[in-house]
Formats: sequence, C-alpha cells, structure tokens
Amino acid sequence: MPRSIRLLFVATTLAFVFVLTSQAAYAADRPNVLLILTDDMGYADISYNGSLQVKTPNIDRIAETGVYFEQAYVTGVVCAPSRCGLVSGRYQQRFGAEHNWNEFGEIYNAEYIGINPNVKVMSEYVKEQGYATAMIGKWHVGESDRMRPEARGFDHAFWMGGNHTYWPTAERNRLKLNGGPVTKIDVPYLTDWWTQDAINWMTKDHGDQPWFIYLGYNTPHTPMQAKEEDLAKYAHIENQRRRTYLAMQDCLDQNIGKIYKTLEETGQLDNTVIIFTNDNGGPCEANASINAPFRGMKSNFLEGGMRVPMMISWPSNIEPGARYHQPVSTLDLLPTILAAIQSPDAPADFDLDAAHPENGLDGVNLFPFFQNKVDADARPHDTLYFRAVFRGTAIRDGDWKLIVTRHDLPFLYNIAEDPQEQNNLLLEMPEKARELKFKLGQWEANLEGTPTFFNSNRWLRGKYRAYEKEYILEQPAP
Repeated sequence: MPRSIRLLFVATTLAFVFVLTSQAAYAADRPNVLLILTDDMGYADISYNGSLQVKTPNIDRIAETGVYFEQAYVTGVVCAPSRCGLVSGRYQQRFGAEHNWNEFGEIYNAEYIGINPNVKVMSEYVKEQGYATAMIGKWHVGESDRMRPEARGFDHAFWMGGNHTYWPTAERNRLKLNGGPVTKIDVPYLTDWWTQDAINWMTKDHGDQPWFIYLGYNTPHTPMQAKEEDLAKYAHIENQRRRTYLAMQDCLDQNIGKIYKTLEETGQLDNTVIIFTNDNGGPCEANASINAPFRGMKSNFLEGGMRVPMMISWPSNIEPGARYHQPVSTLDLLPTILAAIQSPDAPADFDLDAAHPENGLDGVNLFPFFQNKVDADARPHDTLYFRAVFRGTAIRDGDWKLIVTRHDLPFLYNIAEDPQEQNNLLLEMPEKARELKFKLGQWEANLEGTPTFFNSNRWLRGKYRAYEKEYILEQPAP
C-alpha cells in the first residue's frame, strides 16, 4: 500500500475513533430522563401540597430535591388533548386535537384520531440525539399504525390507549407490547407492572446511550380499584370511593419509591432528570379527588381543572428545595428536556410569539427562569391560552384570567388576588374582559387547523354545573 494511502487510512481511522470517543463522552455527560405523568390526580392529594389523608414521601422527594412550580398549567382539561400538548410542546389546537374521542371514536377514521403523525413529538427529538427510548403506560394520543408509540420514536413500548382495568387478565386486556398484544400477565396489578417494566428498562444495558422513559401511570383514573393491603391502611375513611382513591395514591407513591431505590442502587440518580406532573385537574365526582385550595375540576377552566402539581429533580444540576412562582405550562417540558440533553433543537429565544412560534414550539426552556439566569420579573409566558371547541375558552394574561363558556356570561378573575376564583369582576371591569377576549380571539384566528374529532355532548351537559358547584377548598382532616 502506498505511503500516502496508508497515512490517509490512519488519519481516517483516528478521526473515526475520535468521533466515537467524543460521542461516548457526550453520552456519558448527558442525563437520563424520566418523565412521570399521572392521570386525574387531585392537586391536593400529595403530602407536599398539604394532604393530611395520604402521605406521599417519594413524590414529595422529587420536589424537595429539585424545583416545584407553584403555578403549573396543563394545555387541555381532559386526558387526550393535554397529552397531545405535552408530548409535542405545541398547543394541540394547532393540529386539531383538542377533545377526547370517547363514544364517538367509531365514527371517525382512525388515521385522524390523535396527534397528527406529521407533528414531531418528544420521543423523536430525543431519539435523534442518541437516546434509548421507552413508552410505558397510558399513551392516549392515537392508536392508528402511524400514531402508536412504536411509530413515534420509541424503542420499547408497553402501553394502553385510554381507560383500563387495573387487574388485566391474559384473555381480557387492551395492552400492547412492542406492536403486539399482551398474552401473559407478569405482574397482577397494573400500576406495579408499569413500574416493573420501567425498572427493567432503566437497568438494561443500553451501551453508551442515555435513556428516556415516558412513564404514564393511569393511576388514579377510574375504575377505582386498589389492592387489599393498600385499602387496609385507609379503613378509617368512611367514603368508599375516597378510601379507594387514597389507597391508589399510596400505591403510586410506593412505586415511585421503587424507582428511586433502583436509581440509587445502580448509581444513576445524580444524573437522571425526574419530572413529575399530572394530565389535568382531578375529577372530584368520578374518583373522589380533591383540588384544594382551588375551585373546579377536570373538564372545566377553573383553576382546579387546569392547575396541576409539577416538579423537576436533577441532583447534579438543580439546587434542592426551590419553588418557582410564575405561571408555567406542560408545553414547557419538551423544550426543558431538550435543554437538559443539550439538543440543538432546544429553543434559545424566550420571547416567543404565541401566534407564530419561530421554532415550532409554544413551550420554553424553564432552566433560565428557575435558576435565576433571566431578569427576576421575566415570565416564561406572559399569556397562556386554552380552548375546547363547543365547550369553552380561557386566557391567563399576567395575573388576569378570563373564562368564556357557552352557557353563561364570561368569568373574569384576578388570580393573584383571588386564586379560588370566588369574585367574578366582569361587571366591574368590562373593558379588561373585552381586552382579554380580543387577545384570545387573535390567538384563535392564528391557529392553523380546526378540530379533527370531537367528544359527544352527552358528557358535556353535566359539565356546565361544574362552574357553580361547591368544592372542597381546604384539606380534609386525617
């Protein structure tokens, strides 16, 4: 072989080795990411938020060792649209996914029910950065061949669509595992099984790849089913539904404790980003959840329907015990994850135009805000928008909030002064209401699409009452 060719071969080989070595070092520096999403949990029903009826030390630990967001909002007040906004980092109204599809699912083409396959989701972003990816739990953003998690950048997918029994059998279940049906029950109770599968994945040898797990617990969504040993702890609670709910919450916390133990034993905890949040406010009547101190519940635009617990822990990079006071959104989780993994897709511009986001995302990277790297008065969002066509709309603009429904005059509240939304200022401040309604209308006029599926109105009729009903506004006694 001529000397010049040998030198070229050696140089090429060294360059290749350098690239591989650099990639391995880059992977070693980048964190694992565990995103935990619960389903229909009440704002009040963790001990970090003051619950006197259930202790959740493992959930609390995420907040205590990281940052807790005091004003965190979902993008949709029911399951599917909220999840569509979370996984895409975009308002789900932009691609027509602002409703659930229960009851009406059979009349739509499955290709249009869920998140548009052309909309990029978080698993695809992180997979492009060399991450091993897993979706475990409730998906509920589409079940057609192009919308399933297996087709959306997940290497491993053990999942369900929407509602499901907690006691599946081999003969009767709607669970999916990597594209096929589940024919063998490995763990009897579903909450425990999601956890065991996540532990198996995070302890698997992924080589130089860091991992990303989207762990979507369906706890504590109906049906209300708990294990006997957990129910026994709450035998003193007279209300049977509430008793079962608390037992399910207790079980959830135990499972998060198992995950913590695994991360500690395998030396992964310090460099793992753990995010915990919930998909919408608790549906008080359905599962006996409590959203104190807020009025409202799942399906309406009061604070109890849209404000959720949200916390992020990353021991090697986030100071423990921080509390962030300004409004944030689950839209922000995707860009915050992208910033944590050093992705070039992470947004650098914090002054996003909500009508025309330059980088395609409506969320922002939260790190500069809770780590005090921007002006103290800066907000991740001056304005947040909410809509479910035929149901209602809402806008949070600064400290002001306007709710527009189809059954009553609008509601105008100052959330800083009246977080429980007891004092409707509409008649006192009609000009403020008009200003917010105009701003809301401008946002709607700039949405690219219209809804591609709807839920039935049978479910809607009972929800108008939810704006006027009495809510538990204080933590109940033990």
